[in-house]
Amino acid sequence: MMTSALVLIAAILLLGGLLAALGDYLGSKVGKARLRIFKLRPRQTATFVTIFTGTLIAASTLGILFATSESLRKGIFRLDEYLNRLQDARNELAEATQDKREVEAELDKAQQRLDTVNRKFQATEEELGRVSQQVQQLKQQLSNLKQEREKLLAERKRLEAQIVEKDQELAQQKEALKTTENRLEALEKQRNELQTEIEKQDQEIADLDAIIEKRDEVLQFQEQKVKKLENKIAESQEKIQALEQYYENYQALRQGNVALVKGEVLAFNLVKIENSQQTEAVIKRILRQANQKAIEATQPGNKDFQEQIVVITESQVKRLEETLASGEEYVVQIVTAGNYLNGEKKIRVFADVVRNQKIFEKGETIASLSLTPQEVRSGKLLERVELLLAASRFRSRRAGIVGNIVVGESNLEVIQFMEELTTINQSYDQIQAIAAKKTYTVGPLRLKLKVMADEQVILTN
Repeated sequence: MMTSALVLIAAILLLGGLLAALGDYLGSKVGKARLRIFKLRPRQTATFVTIFTGTLIAASTLGILFATSESLRKGIFRLDEYLNRLQDARNELAEATQDKREVEAELDKAQQRLDTVNRKFQATEEELGRVSQQVQQLKQQLSNLKQEREKLLAERKRLEAQIVEKDQELAQQKEALKTTENRLEALEKQRNELQTEIEKQDQEIADLDAIIEKRDEVLQFQEQKVKKLENKIAESQEKIQALEQYYENYQALRQGNVALVKGEVLAFNLVKIENSQQTEAVIKRILRQANQKAIEATQPGNKDFQEQIVVITESQVKRLEETLASGEEYVVQIVTAGNYLNGEKKIRVFADVVRNQKIFEKGETIASLSLTPQEVRSGKLLERVELLLAASRFRSRRAGIVGNIVVGESNLEVIQFMEELTTINQSYDQIQAIAAKKTYTVGPLRLKLKVMADEQVILTN
């Protein structure tokens, strides 16, 4: 390709030189011959020939170039088109460069978002790892709780076994009560000795009375001594009462015809004295009620018997008056001091005074026992309910309630509760007795029964 280009250049130079020499030769000849062309002057004609020769050189050069080089021919005639295309290509290159920059910017933003997503993903993986650790910890805690529940169940069985042992001990204690008869004989002997001591003290009092009549000047001294002796007599009488109670208990156990037992309530009243002058009348009314009940118990069938058989010490009546005079509301009970047989005409009593105050709140748990479906299916439900009520009764008495214990609105409600419990196909572990409403000293204590499973209420009446 390089050799043909050199040959072309050499040919053009040679042709140009020949045509130049030919033009010069023709110009000289025309000038010497003084020829005229197109009516021009000879000189102008020579110039015209020279110009024509130069033009012919240029035309032949261009002709040769155009004939031999297609790219040169296209470049000369389509130069503007190529320049326009070049400008368009440059513009497109600039646009492509701008697009590239924008794409690179978008790519940087996308890379940043990708980095952010990767960081979030890593954080999510770390959080997932922590959650997995927490799940493992919760599983471990659940396993520990199950083990603790098994321990508690074992502890409950152990406590139930202890209750059985306590019941056996109670039976043994009841048998031990039989041995008290021997002690009663000794106490009766002490009673006789105390009675002798009282007779001696009575004699001393009589002697002192005689001395008082003769010696008025030592009256004050003698009165102090009499008071001391009276205190001794009161103490001796209290001891005699205690001995009589043991003796009466012994006689009642031996004969089996007890009309009134020790601690039996003969009168029960809710009293609030607003006027102190009414105190004596109120106490007399309570004692009349107690006397009437004592007559009905000890004199059955003897409707005409209306004697005063209830005996209470003056010191107890005085203390009762002082207590009631405070103006607060009290529960007054007249209680027997011992066991008394049919036909007895002297019933020693004492006054039990308790302030009427709130004992239990509504919903407060009074007593609770373990109870399982196995025990219910084996027929031990009634036994457990009776034991629960006995525990509730014991706690109410210990708390100071003097009224009765009532479960639900009626016995039918309790029976329905027990029947419904036998039909429950669900696990439970405890039965509770709770206060159905606020309970005061005067009672009664109204109870509701609840069956529980893991501190959740399963059934209530």
